[in-house]
Order: sequence, then C-alpha cells, then structure tokens
Amino acid sequence: MISLLLDTSNQALSVAVNRNSRMVAEINTNYKKTHSETLVDNIQKVLEIADIKKNELDRIIVAKGPGSYTGVRIGITVAKMLAKQLDIPVYTVSSLFVLAVSNGQEGSTVPLIDARRGHVYGAWYKIGPDDYTEIIAPQYADFTALSAEIEDAVYLLNGEERITIDIEKYTHVTPRISQTERYEKALKLEDADQLVPDYLRISEAERNWQENR
Repeated sequence: MISLLLDTSNQALSVAVNRNSRMVAEINTNYKKTHSETLVDNIQKVLEIADIKKNELDRIIVAKGPGSYTGVRIGITVAKMLAKQLDIPVYTVSSLFVLAVSNGQEGSTVPLIDARRGHVYGAWYKIGPDDYTEIIAPQYADFTALSAEIEDAVYLLNGEERITIDIEKYTHVTPRISQTERYEKALKLEDADQLVPDYLRISEAERNWQENR
C-alpha cells in the first residue's frame, strides 16, 4: 500500500509518501508561503525522492481541517483532483490528530490551533504506539473553558504560528502527516465528489452575511 499524504492546514506544509504505513519520503516546511505556490511542486519532489510514480499510488490521505480556511481548501482541492485523476480513494484525517501524533508524544495530549480572540481548535487524545482514544472530539472552543475540562495532559502547539491565547506551558510540534497512517481508525474514507473541508466553524464573512440577511 503506497499512500500520498498532504497537510496544508496552516503555515506549515507537510507532504509525505508512505509504504505500508511507514514513511518513505517526506517534506516538511514551517514558514509563511502560500501553499498554492508550493504544494504541487513538493508533491512532485517527494515522489521523486521516493522513486515512485503517480500511477503507483494506492490512496491519498489529506488533513481535512480545522485550520486556515485557505490552507485547508488548497489541500482538499489538490487531493480531490489527484484522487479523481488517478482513480484512487481519498481519505481524510483531522488536522488536530496530525498535530497529536507528529512528534511521537504518547499519553494524554491536547493538540491546539490558535483561532484568535481567546478561542482555539482543540481536541484531547490518549495516544498509544499504534492506537488511541479520543476523549474530547475536535472542536472550536474558548480556550479557558476547554482547558478547565482537561487534567494531566501535554498541550501541543506549533510555536511558529501566531499564538494569542494565554497559555503558560506547551510543547512545540511541527505537523508531520506521515505519522498518522499508523492509526488507521483515524482515517475516514471519503467520496471525492462530496469531500469538503471541516472548518468546525463558519468564516467571519459567512457569519456577517447571515447576521445581515
């Protein structure tokens, strides 16, 4: 089983090729650059590094969100395009779960993505070497309220992203989507034609439009 994995949820970019759930090649960046400018090129590069042709791929796995509206949409669009072009299945995984397993942290972990104004996208997992338990499902929440529900857990954040919440201690993690395939139950088979991002909340523009209707 050869998989192409993509995560463009936020500032970081993670592209990988796995064989039988083990990483063969990956490219991970963590700087501000539009993913629409770099994603396709990095897909080609990681396939070349792995010495794998597109038509050898068996499936695509893409981070579905939450995160940057533009970033998530770019990854989903490219994943759908490739899945239909190559006639292979596309699977999704939560962008928060990607963070939860990216640095090999096991035990009680709380991956977070800053959502501004005191809010976060967050979840709570108990991570094992090849299995996990979801204690709190991915959600958009007030950070103070969410953290009040959590005990004895390691908070995971990408420290290169803008952090506006009041958090004293966390572990920096850069997303590595190659690590998610060890946890098959975290992957969801999708219909490529119906696949849409999972933002967990509507955009500010959509909210303003609804309020002014």
